[in-house]
Amino acid sequence: MTTCEKLRCTVTNGEQWLDRQYRPTGIMMAHKTAYVEYVPYGVLGVIAPWNYPFHNLLNHVISGIFSGNAVVTKVSEHTSWSARYFGEIIRKSLEAVGMDPNLVQIITGFADSGSSLVSCLDVDKIIFTGSPGVGRKVMAGAAPHLKPVVLELGGKDPLVFCEDAKLDTILSWAMRGSFQNCGQNCCGAERLFVYESICDEFLDHIEKRIRALRQGSPLPSSNNMDCGAMVMDSQIDFIQELVDDAVKKGAKLHCGGKRNDSIQCGQFYEPTLISGITSNMRISQEEVFGPVMCVVRVPSNDDEQCIRMINDCPFGLSSSVFSGSLKRAEAIGARIRSGAFTANDYGVGYMVQSLPFGGVGESGFGKFSGPEERSIVVDRIPGVRTSIPSPIDYPIDSNQAMNFTSSLLNLIYNESLMQKIIAIIGLVKSA
Repeated sequence: MTTCEKLRCTVTNGEQWLDRQYRPTGIMMAHKTAYVEYVPYGVLGVIAPWNYPFHNLLNHVISGIFSGNAVVTKVSEHTSWSARYFGEIIRKSLEAVGMDPNLVQIITGFADSGSSLVSCLDVDKIIFTGSPGVGRKVMAGAAPHLKPVVLELGGKDPLVFCEDAKLDTILSWAMRGSFQNCGQNCCGAERLFVYESICDEFLDHIEKRIRALRQGSPLPSSNNMDCGAMVMDSQIDFIQELVDDAVKKGAKLHCGGKRNDSIQCGQFYEPTLISGITSNMRISQEEVFGPVMCVVRVPSNDDEQCIRMINDCPFGLSSSVFSGSLKRAEAIGARIRSGAFTANDYGVGYMVQSLPFGGVGESGFGKFSGPEERSIVVDRIPGVRTSIPSPIDYPIDSNQAMNFTSSLLNLIYNESLMQKIIAIIGLVKSA
C-alpha cells in the first residue's frame, strides 16, 4: 500500500516539486530574475535493508527515475531471491513506457558489494538504510570522494499515552506499533511511555492481548498467524541479551522473553511484554527490532518528566503522542527530538509521501520523500480520529485481512471505475 501511495504521490506532485522555484532578488538586483533549478545527480547508489523488501527496493527507484537519475540498488543478502522477482517488475514497467530497462540495476552480495558501490566513481550519491554502525562505515567510505549520503539508521520511537487518552482505543495502537512485521520495523514503537494513573490498567489489558497472539509460519494462509519469525537467527540472541539485561536491572517481564522452542522449524522469539524500563538499561538505548513491547511508567502524569525521559536516548526517527487534548499532544510533540511527529495516531506520517522521512542523532540525517523538514501529522477535524479497522487488528484473520487490504488498494489506486465498485463491495463484505 505504501508503494502504491509513493507512486500516486510522485506522479501527482513530482513535476511541481521539481519545477523552478523563484526567489526574491532585493532592490540591488531588481532587474534580475532568480530561481532555483533542480538538476539530476546522475547515478544514485542505494543500499536497501532486508525488512519490507518490496517497498525498500522500489522506494528510491520511483523517485530516482522520476527526477532523471539512474539507480543502482544493492539489496540485502537476505532478500536476494525476492529482489530478482521484483527486479523483473521494474524492468517490465520501464519497457512498458518506452524507457531503457537498464536505467535500474540490482546487485547482490555481502559487505564488499556495498563498499564497492559506495566507492564507485560513477555513483554520484548514496542512500543507505540500516544500522548506525554500518551507516558510519558508509559515511567513511563516501568521505574520500566527497560524495553526499542520506543515512536512515532506524530508531527507538516513543509512543506516548497520556492519562486522558481512551484506554480502549490505545490498546490496538500499542499492539500495532510493537508487533507489526514482528517488530522488524524502522519506525516501530520501541518505547511506550504510559502515564502513571493508567499504567497498571494498561499493563493488565495489554498482557492479555499479547498472550493471545498466535505465532508461527503464515503459510498456508489458513494458519491465521499474528506474529511471524525473525529474519536473522542471530537477532534472537541479541534481543535475549537486551531483555536479560533489563530484567537484571529491575524490569518486570510479564510474558515472553525467550526463544519460542515450541515451533520446530524457523527462528521465532516469543511476543514479549516488559515494563519498568529505565534509561540505564540497554533495551532503552539500543534498537531491539523484534516482538518486544517495552513500557515506561511516567511518574505523576508529568509531561515535563515524560519529555525528559523520551529525549534521554540517542535515536530520533519519529514519535507519537495520544491525548484527549490535541493542543497538549502537539505541545509534547514539539519538544520531542525526532524527525517526525504524529498526534493521536501512529505510523501514518510515512503514508503521507509528500512529507520527508528521516531522523536525527543515531537515526541518521538527510531526508527522502517530501521536500520539507520535520514531518507533522495531526487531526484535521475535531473528534474525527483514525482507528485500526477490525480486519487488520489483532488477532488477525488472514483471509479477511487480505480481502480487506486488496479491496482498499483497488478502491484507492485502481483506475477502473468498475474495479472501484467491486472494491467497495469487497470492503463491505470483509468488514
